[in-house]
Amino acid sequence: MIYLPLISILLLVGPALAAISITRSLTTRGHLFLLSICILYGIFPFLVTWGGMGLAERFGCSAEAIRFICPSSSWLGDVISGMFMAHWLAIFAIPSAIFGAIGLLISLILKVKRSHTNTPVIPRIVFYRSRHKVFAGVCYALSQLWNLPIMGVRIVTVILAIVIPGFIFLYFWCWLAFPIESRSQQQPVG
Repeated sequence: MIYLPLISILLLVGPALAAISITRSLTTRGHLFLLSICILYGIFPFLVTWGGMGLAERFGCSAEAIRFICPSSSWLGDVISGMFMAHWLAIFAIPSAIFGAIGLLISLILKVKRSHTNTPVIPRIVFYRSRHKVFAGVCYALSQLWNLPIMGVRIVTVILAIVIPGFIFLYFWCWLAFPIESRSQQQPVG
């Protein structure tokens, strides 16, 4: 039950970073920062495994089948065993990082091309929503879309965040990736 949300989160980290860069009109520094996060995300399982092997060697732990036994403390063997098995997460992290890096590079190339043609880009404020002071606006947008009371949508969101592991990351990604249109863009004057 917990594996499907975990796998979904692991697979969507890279594309989510690319979506953030595309929808937020980031600077070149922002693109490069997200690209470095994407690359680190792809190699992170191998770094954890390498660190686990270094800890096992340092504390004199011996491997028995797929488990490490440490002479000093029993809990350290379990931690090192978990770290040693982290390389299996690379099955999901590497494709996600590759897709994210491709999306970020395409977005960066388009941004550089646009700056050479002197097309004006309206910068967006990255983390601030001023309309109605609604937190992030995701619940407000859903309540407007389905004509529901906002309090009901908020309650369901909190319940889902408690019941489904990883739902809060999906909510945070929606907050970053899908900006809310301003009031003037939603309702034409006339």
